[in-house]
Amino acid sequence: MAKYLGIDYGRKRIGLALAKTGLAEPLAVLANDEHFMAKIAKIAAEEEIDELVVGLSENEMAQETAQFARQLQEELQLPLHFADETLSSYTVERKLRSAKKKVRSGVIDHFAAAEFLQEWLDTKGE
Repeated sequence: MAKYLGIDYGRKRIGLALAKTGLAEPLAVLANDEHFMAKIAKIAAEEEIDELVVGLSENEMAQETAQFARQLQEELQLPLHFADETLSSYTVERKLRSAKKKVRSGVIDHFAAAEFLQEWLDTKGE
């Protein structure tokens, strides 16, 4: 089975999720700074990622995310897919409402990446 890296791109943070067995799991949250591309490349190499799945939202952010995805694909030379991530953060927030306060008040970007990656895997039939 292929290994997928789900990426929730944001202007401040980038959430990462990993799917090795057909089940997406939150992996990490990176700062969107000058080092993020190298960090993603390192993670992709260490985890032996086969394909990238980038969450795509709407409007202006969709264009910015598509540009990021093209740069990432150029850098990593891996197949790239887009997944609808429009409601992933909302869905994760709703799921975490009953969780401990520490979890609810933390960053959720990696959970959002896992959410849309899982939906994409389920649709793809993995």
